[in-house]
Amino acid sequence: MRIFFNHGLTCEELYTNPTNKVTDKKWAWFIKLYGSTNSYADAVADPFKYCFGLIINKMIDEKVRFLIPYSVEGYLDFEIVLEDQFVKQRQCGRFSEIDFVESDFTGYFIKYYYKAKAYQKSYPVYLGGALKQKFLDKINSGEKFYTIKDLTINDILPEVHEKFTELTLKELKKILMHGFRRMYSSIKYGCAISINTKKYIDCVAYIGALSLNIPYQIKQYSIRRDKKLRKIAQWERKDFDGYYYIGLNDRLFQEWCETNKVARKITHFVNIIPRKIQEELRYKSNHLYIFRFKRDTFKGWAFWAPKLKLRNLEYLGEVRDLKFIPSNKTWQELIKEYEKGIS
Repeated sequence: MRIFFNHGLTCEELYTNPTNKVTDKKWAWFIKLYGSTNSYADAVADPFKYCFGLIINKMIDEKVRFLIPYSVEGYLDFEIVLEDQFVKQRQCGRFSEIDFVESDFTGYFIKYYYKAKAYQKSYPVYLGGALKQKFLDKINSGEKFYTIKDLTINDILPEVHEKFTELTLKELKKILMHGFRRMYSSIKYGCAISINTKKYIDCVAYIGALSLNIPYQIKQYSIRRDKKLRKIAQWERKDFDGYYYIGLNDRLFQEWCETNKVARKITHFVNIIPRKIQEELRYKSNHLYIFRFKRDTFKGWAFWAPKLKLRNLEYLGEVRDLKFIPSNKTWQELIKEYEKGIS
């Protein structure tokens, strides 16, 4: 079974090909002042990661609710789990690090609340590292978490500016607003968000639902990774090149080789899902051989085909151990290799 890595959008990916110029500063400018970074998006995302870490720290220390910019009824707040519900969730494995006597049978979550259509929805914010320990220490000391005031981006902006003084307040706010806007749209779309930085502040956080049901969780990893890839492709604004991609397992690949020994024929598939983004197939456990075919019309990111007839499939390569091995071999050479393998 394959393991799904990097299924959550990182802060750097939130700054992929921004729709408007968030800052006129060049990559070299960031490197000179703030040190080496892997990419321009990584450099621009630093203020956002620092800001998010400050927000979580202020929520824990000052018991505030943070209002998400560019959102309708979107905010970060505490969820309180009391008594019977606390005991029930503890028996299922949650709150195992909380002293139930000191906490008075009370557990807490930080949650990202947002409005989708007419419904109020939420994702838990899982903390790691120093933030997690800080939160647990306060809960185990008997401290109660009830928000007493609201915190906005304008309240946190001066403190962020103290760390990034070379950027103007206007530039800094534009950078932060861009990150929060894309975070909000991604969460509404169903993506998970992963934040991991120790450069300016120790902040490890994951925004997204987790389940103790392992098969269900692995399925959710796959869905969220697909959504992440589609969101990045949407931001990159690439034109449709006319290609859709399909992945075949060993059995279907052998059938394809058998039917194409003499001459290229029409290949029939049943219940198959062609996808616009090739990378989506590389993390599917039953897709080992990648093909593509041309289609004149765009039918979405993916579509289900109960019956599909394809001619002249183009073989691209093989996926083994999460590594894509491209191939420039013709289908005739591929058939000969297959025949050698079974002889």
